[in-house]
Amino acid sequence: MSNFYQKRSHIIALCAVILLGGCLGMGGKEEPKLQGPRLDVTLQPTVLQASKGALAEAFRIPAAQPLDNWGQTAANSAHTPGHVALPAKVVRAWSAKVGGSGKGGLLNPPVVHSGRIFVQNGKGEIVALDAKTGKELWDVRLPLVEAEQASLAGGLAVIGNLLLATTADGQVFALTASSGKQVWTTNLAVPIRAAPTVEGERVYVTSHDNRLFVLNALDGALLWTHSGMEETLSLLAGSSPAAANGLVAVPYSSGEVYVLRSSDGRYAWHDTLASPFSGQDPESTLTAITAPPVIADGLLYAVGLNGGLSAYALTTGQRFWKADIVTSQLPIVVGYQIFILTDNGELVGMNRTDGSVRWVNNLNADMPEQDGTRTWAGPVLAGGRLITVSSDGLAVSVDPQTGKRIAATDLDEPVSLAPIVAGGSLYFLTDGGRLIAFRGE
Repeated sequence: MSNFYQKRSHIIALCAVILLGGCLGMGGKEEPKLQGPRLDVTLQPTVLQASKGALAEAFRIPAAQPLDNWGQTAANSAHTPGHVALPAKVVRAWSAKVGGSGKGGLLNPPVVHSGRIFVQNGKGEIVALDAKTGKELWDVRLPLVEAEQASLAGGLAVIGNLLLATTADGQVFALTASSGKQVWTTNLAVPIRAAPTVEGERVYVTSHDNRLFVLNALDGALLWTHSGMEETLSLLAGSSPAAANGLVAVPYSSGEVYVLRSSDGRYAWHDTLASPFSGQDPESTLTAITAPPVIADGLLYAVGLNGGLSAYALTTGQRFWKADIVTSQLPIVVGYQIFILTDNGELVGMNRTDGSVRWVNNLNADMPEQDGTRTWAGPVLAGGRLITVSSDGLAVSVDPQTGKRIAATDLDEPVSLAPIVAGGSLYFLTDGGRLIAFRGE
C-alpha cells in the first residue's frame, strides 16, 4: 500500500451537514406507508456484516483536493476520482432541462471539462452548458444511422478540446468541445452503451457483444481490437475499460476481465468473476461486469454483478482477496479504504489491505417507503462525505469513517446515475433529463 497518504489529524464531525437545496431531516414527518405486500426483487441476497477486526486497521483517506475536470467515467482513465473538494454547505445553484427518455434511456453521467458540462440525452443530442450558470452553449443532434437507437444514450469523454461520444447504433463521434463541430466519426456497426475511456491518444470502447475497439483519438482510425465471450443474456448498460501504467483492463458482460497491453493489445492475463450465489431465475446466474474496474497503486479492483469484488496485482493477475459484494456501481478506492454501494442499497466501508468490512449502512432504513423497489447510485467522496442518490430522488450523505448518515435531501425527481463533482460543484442528472447543480453559498 502506498505511503503517500498520511493520517488526518481531525475526523469530520458527525454533525456536519450537507445542504442540498433544502435538507430533509431524518426526524421529520414520515410519509404515509403504502398498503400491500412488499417483495425483495434484487438479483441476489447478500449478508454483509462489519468485522471488529477490520476496525483495528487504520482509517486513512487523503484530504480533499480540488478537481477542475470530470472528463470521463469516474473522472479519469484509471477510474480513481479520489477525495474531491466540495464545500461543507452546498445549495441548489441552477437546474436545466437537457432532454431525456426516462429511466433506462440515460445510461451514463455527464462530463465536465474547461468550465463546460456535457450531456448526451435520449434524443440523439449532445448538449453543452456553462458549468457555472447552466446556460446552454450549444447543442448538436448526432447523425445516427439507426434513429430509433437515439432513446438509448451512449456515453461521453472529453480531453482538451476533443469531445468523444459513443452511440447505441454503433458509432463513435469526435466533436470540438468548444462548438460541437464534428471532427471525425467511426462506425463500428455494433451497439455501444458504455462511455469511452481516453488515455493519451487512444480511445477504448467496449461494445454490447463483448468486443474492445481501440481508436486513434486524432482521426478515429482503428488501432486494434479484442474479443471476449459473447453472451446470449446480458444487461442494458455497459462498462468502460480502465487504462493506466501501459495496460488496459477490459470488463465484459460474460464476467471476464482481461488485462492487455495498451500499445498493441497483447495478452497479459484474465480472470472470470464467477458467482458465489445460486438461484433459479436467469438473472441470478448473470456474471456481468457492469461496474467499471479501478486501477490504483499497481492494483486492479474488479467487481462482477454476481461475482464479488476482487483485488489483483495489475501486472500479474495475482488475486489478493475477494469479498462477496453484489453491485453494478463503481467502487471508490481512496487512501487505505474502499467504499462501495451494493445493489441491495447497502453502502459499505472496507479496508483495502484485505477487503474486510468496517461498516455497513442500509440506506433504505428509516426512509419513506415507495411503490416498487428503490435503487441507489454512487457514491462519490466529496468534501468529507460520501454522497449517493436514489431512484426516487433522495440524495444521502454519509460519514466515510463511521458509515453514519449525515443528512438527506429530496431532489424531487428520480435519479438513476451517480453524481459527479468538479470545479467545486455537485451535479445530478435526473431520469427525466434535468441537470441539477449545487455549490457553496
